[in-house]
Amino acid sequence: MTRVLPVTVVVLLCAVLVHAQGRGAVPVTPARSAAWALPPDNGTLGRDAIAAILAGDDYPVTSSYTQAVSFIDFSAHGQSFTQAVITLTPDRPRLRNGRKIVVVGAEPGSEYGMDFISTVERKNGPAVWLARRGVTFVALTRVGRWNFLASSGDGSWERVPLGERMPIFNRAQKTPWTPGDYEVKRSGASGRESASVSAIYRFPKRGSALERQMLAATPRVFLEGYRLALQRAIPDRAGSFVLFWGMSTGGASLYPLAKSYTPDGYLGWGTSSTGLAYVNNRTLGGNFTDIYEHSALRVRERGLDDFEFYTRHVDARTREAWWQAALRSPRFKSTEDEAMQFGAAALTEHAMRLWQSDFLPSSDRAAGLAAFMQAMFEPSYPPAELRTVPILDLNGTSDEALPPQTVDANRSVMERYARKYRVGRIEGLHHYLFTQDSIKVVGTTWLRYIESGFFD
Repeated sequence: MTRVLPVTVVVLLCAVLVHAQGRGAVPVTPARSAAWALPPDNGTLGRDAIAAILAGDDYPVTSSYTQAVSFIDFSAHGQSFTQAVITLTPDRPRLRNGRKIVVVGAEPGSEYGMDFISTVERKNGPAVWLARRGVTFVALTRVGRWNFLASSGDGSWERVPLGERMPIFNRAQKTPWTPGDYEVKRSGASGRESASVSAIYRFPKRGSALERQMLAATPRVFLEGYRLALQRAIPDRAGSFVLFWGMSTGGASLYPLAKSYTPDGYLGWGTSSTGLAYVNNRTLGGNFTDIYEHSALRVRERGLDDFEFYTRHVDARTREAWWQAALRSPRFKSTEDEAMQFGAAALTEHAMRLWQSDFLPSSDRAAGLAAFMQAMFEPSYPPAELRTVPILDLNGTSDEALPPQTVDANRSVMERYARKYRVGRIEGLHHYLFTQDSIKVVGTTWLRYIESGFFD
């Protein structure tokens, strides 16, 4: 399906120095603080433990780091794609059982990889917090979500009007899509109501170059871009202790990715599950209509109403400041909705429109329509490779998108496919790690879970 082109670019963005303490590795040692302990399986880290973490410094800064962006060109289904990946490499790597700890982050539905680097407060994000403590961080961006036309070179969408944002799938594209390339539809719903709906949708016009690109962007293509990125960003797989963190909808991509790139474990925070777990949760609540949702080739705008869904706990002035910072992100979802929501009708429509197209290579037809259709649905299922992998599903009790009952429903589907499965909750925390306190609490808790041997 894919062909890697020989052209690659690595752009060094910065080399940040913070209290460097030499160039040697940092082994993981027992945390100094005994003031708090990890909760039991399905238990909650309470407010006293949170206060102890914030008052202490269990994992002080130990390293400086270097940040780099790489672009990887590949082709799939007769179209060209460019995968972007950001890597933060510490000078003094933290080790687990003699291997460098690497956390791989897949971005949420509204964002892109740079949101791991900088928060909506315009402060250091979780990737920086971890890198300064010796953890290599690899930030993935789904194909189509990096703005290659940004003059800033950081993929930002800040200068593109919200209502005109459409995926840019490869860096060879020199001009943005125009209103002549797509049509706009209103759903009649509001993002304030649910994380899975939006007020405004955009669809590519039939026969356009944009439609060809979006048809070629199948669920497997997103995963192939991720796989190529990890091959580039983690050259020493045997010497690396790799943990996946799918932030929000990123989880729906990182679980099926285990088939082609199997991690040592899954770190959870606000992590969506597979499409299979999603549809189970929806039908548990009596919703049997989402599987017919017209999401094929749909771009879903994530506007201010959607942002308000996740920021009801802050005042209007803070929300507005955060929203302005959030506009550097894509603020849209594209064809990934089909797989992560197990949109059976949309997956079928997408597959058949691509199969009937005039640009699909004969090599993609060689195995027949049955294999082609199966490949379209496969990323919605948990892969067999998960049977060797521990899964930690960690969430805040105030998570707007994944409240405790949703986490429990996801577990009921996923646990049987994993080597072991553990749920942890942190009292009062929300879906996103927008604040420095939330980053410190979750980052410290993650490192304690690693030290506990859960992922060994």
